Amino acid sequence: MKHFVACLCLFLLTSALAQDRVIGHVGRQPVLESQLKGSDDATRAEHLRDLVVLPAIRAYLQPHQQRLKPTDQEIQRFMQLDREYRRCRGEADEPEDPFFAEWMVSNLKLQRYIYEQHGGGRLRFQQMGTEAFDATREMILELERREAFAIHSAELRRLALNYWLEPNGPLMPDPGVDKAFRIERAFNACPSR
Repeated sequence: MKHFVACLCLFLLTSALAQDRVIGHVGRQPVLESQLKGSDDATRAEHLRDLVVLPAIRAYLQPHQQRLKPTDQEIQRFMQLDREYRRCRGEADEPEDPFFAEWMVSNLKLQRYIYEQHGGGRLRFQQMGTEAFDATREMILELERREAFAIHSAELRRLALNYWLEPNGPLMPDPGVDKAFRIERAFNACPSR
């Protein structure tokens, strides 16, 4: 009886895996259809982006983490510029938030790196900060060409990469390498009062 139960379990497990379709990969790691969450294509594509594209980007950027890490001087400079900007706008002094400053500088350095390494281009302002839209698209397409990731369904690929492939939302013209993602340009010019 034990032998029969073990064989039945093995058969059921093998059958379930055989029906589970490989829909993509990250590096050499397959991504199975059963790993996707959500019932509609948009939700499944968003989850696929999290499973496939973002890990490929993280792996690509990993060797550069030390270069992208904010220095204490950069964080202090950002906080100084933030104070000056708030002061010129007539806003009340608020307690400084070094964690926010570190996050902002980290994002600026990351976006600048992508911008410089992948051809510059237009920028997109997002709630979490400005991003190198064209350069990020080029980076993702290059990672796909290098087979750092793949999405086998054309429709799921289109949906998963739509954020970067379609210029949705307001895009700003390329500011040039001398201006893009510089700490000194993180704030608007002081408005006249």
